[in-house]
Amino acid sequence: MKLEFNSSPASTVGVEMELQLVERKSRALTSAASEILDSFGEVDWLKKELLQSTIEINTDVCDDIAGVESDLAARLDQVRGCADKLGLALLSAGTHPFSLWEDQSVSEDERYHRLVDKVQWPARRMLIFGLHVHVGVPDAESAIQITNHLEPWLPHLLALSASSPFWEGKDTGLASCRSKIFETLPTAGLPYRHESWEDFEQLVGALVQSEGIESIREIWWDVRPHPGFGTVEVRVCDALPTLRETVAISALVQALIVHLQVRIAAGSTPPILHPRIVTENKWRAARYSMEGTSIVDEAGTCQPIGETMEKLLEELAPVFESLGSSSQVPVLSEMLRGRPSYARQREVFEQAGTTEAVVDALIREGEENRPLAG
Repeated sequence: MKLEFNSSPASTVGVEMELQLVERKSRALTSAASEILDSFGEVDWLKKELLQSTIEINTDVCDDIAGVESDLAARLDQVRGCADKLGLALLSAGTHPFSLWEDQSVSEDERYHRLVDKVQWPARRMLIFGLHVHVGVPDAESAIQITNHLEPWLPHLLALSASSPFWEGKDTGLASCRSKIFETLPTAGLPYRHESWEDFEQLVGALVQSEGIESIREIWWDVRPHPGFGTVEVRVCDALPTLRETVAISALVQALIVHLQVRIAAGSTPPILHPRIVTENKWRAARYSMEGTSIVDEAGTCQPIGETMEKLLEELAPVFESLGSSSQVPVLSEMLRGRPSYARQREVFEQAGTTEAVVDALIREGEENRPLAG
């Protein structure tokens, strides 16, 4: 199956935020996406998702992170203003602290209903919310090699963004239960490795031919080539409560992809870890977030995730500078040393004793975009 890759000569960046629609009075999720969408009419940056309690805000194709921040800030304000008039609030986190998946309505879209009919329980449970970052790459072969070499860093990105400790009112003991729920879909999770774009085309063709998927849109790996956009799309991150965190992680993803692209071209990339080691690292990230360790070589050497990430930021410093996003490095350093969202949510629950209080805290964080506490 031939897939045309629309190349991106520049390392452009685009971001997709999946947001929760919450009724202010009850703090529960509510199926109000259609009301929000109808109030905006035909705009290409606001979209429905599988469940009607979710809405997605997209940026334009941006030249730099400043453009991403500007787009998201303006569009969040518009949607938040609309939600306020309806008695709703926007909430951003990997899961809602207490709402039940059984209470959610599927969006009126034939494709979504076919998916639910086919996949059943795993699809009905997809009450999860993520952050997707697209970075432009020059050609299809580059997209494949970048995807291969980015895979070992996916657990670290998940650890930094972990914001889903609660599921249906209970503390799961995980930092990111969203990542575990998402993995139950048949084409989600860590990507497969391919030697070439042709190998990737062959896999997609086989899945389409066998009716495993309808199209490439149903390959929901944690990182995937996106031929239509000419990007590598990173999908591993939980949704983050604040615009500040969202922009910082988007900047990190862009810098990491640009860095890998340069190293691949120079033939100086480090060895790719065994897939089972990456799987173990992803589990540790989902369980412990920044409090955990990751395996850094084939011998099983472990290192604190925070320490590994600090070294990465040092290595990427010239890349951030070249991309005009150096202002995001202090924010990322603060995130590494501070409390990730999952820990902040747990602290609220321990103090207040209710998941409703956690919802209130998440709404406040989003509206105030307050600095992260250390």
